[in-house]
Amino acid sequence: MNDDTTDMTDLFRRAAGGFASGVTVVTTQHGGFLYGLTATSFVSLSLNPLLVTVSINVHSPILEEIRDSGRFAINVLASDQQHVSTYFATRGRGRSEGAFVGIDTHVERTGAPIVTGALSWFDCRVHTTLDGGDHTILVGAVAAAGGGTGEPLMYMSGRYRALSLAEEKAVEEEAERADIHRIADSLSVHLHLHGMSPEQLIDAQRAVEPAAAALAARNATDRQLLQLRELVDAAEEFVDDPARYTPLSLEFHQQLGMLSANPAIAASVQALNQPRASAYAPHTETHRARRATDAHRHVLAAILARDEESARQRMAEHLGQVARGLPDAPRTE
Repeated sequence: MNDDTTDMTDLFRRAAGGFASGVTVVTTQHGGFLYGLTATSFVSLSLNPLLVTVSINVHSPILEEIRDSGRFAINVLASDQQHVSTYFATRGRGRSEGAFVGIDTHVERTGAPIVTGALSWFDCRVHTTLDGGDHTILVGAVAAAGGGTGEPLMYMSGRYRALSLAEEKAVEEEAERADIHRIADSLSVHLHLHGMSPEQLIDAQRAVEPAAAALAARNATDRQLLQLRELVDAAEEFVDDPARYTPLSLEFHQQLGMLSANPAIAASVQALNQPRASAYAPHTETHRARRATDAHRHVLAAILARDEESARQRMAEHLGQVARGLPDAPRTE
């Protein structure tokens, strides 16, 4: 191997090591012996049919046993099972007659050993095997699955890690945002296909956005409100530039939906993004932009004061003002 290849291999290892992953133990049973191996390359592949994959080094003896038995289990380890990972990662411990020493297991559907206490497990029959360079990719058809509650055992940059409370919160928030985006995207497609008049848009905004503002006053954190104020400040800098102002102004409405901490409201507000952009962008002028920014500041001030009723009222007034500035929109409050 030349120096260039060595350097690239080192760079690849360091880059791959920066990816935090869960830790699994792959097990099988064949000819009266149990086999197990620690692996971090598990992937949920398909829901229809139910398929999962895990990659195993081509020189690992467990591959031949899995091929011969036609079955294997993937055990996702919990945060308190580092000793299980270490056991199966230690040379010479991957094969045992009758039972693994100090590791409790049981069987479910296929007869492959399930590690007792695992965070989750997938009992599989071999669906296919694929060439993956110096690894073989096992594709398993899931015959049974299950698990309990708790936190996962994590591995990154050559060592085990635990998620801090802040990291756990961030993961939960990101998962919630992803769910909201999926719901909003589905509704947005529906609105795009069927069209939406200015009157319908204003009616929809009046139904959800005052509530979003009120809930933001109740639920938003100080950090989130600081970011919302920075967004209003940024928009104000571009009141003379419609192309740059409009996205920032629309983002204010979207963020209020997220700060409501109500997934249904957040998804509804976000789904209106495209109709809002189509209706408002052609009519954005400097005087309207200044008026909208002033209204946003009034809404923001009420939210900063944690005054739910005032935040609701300020947003309703703002939408009435917006309605009067749009062609074919309703003219009454």
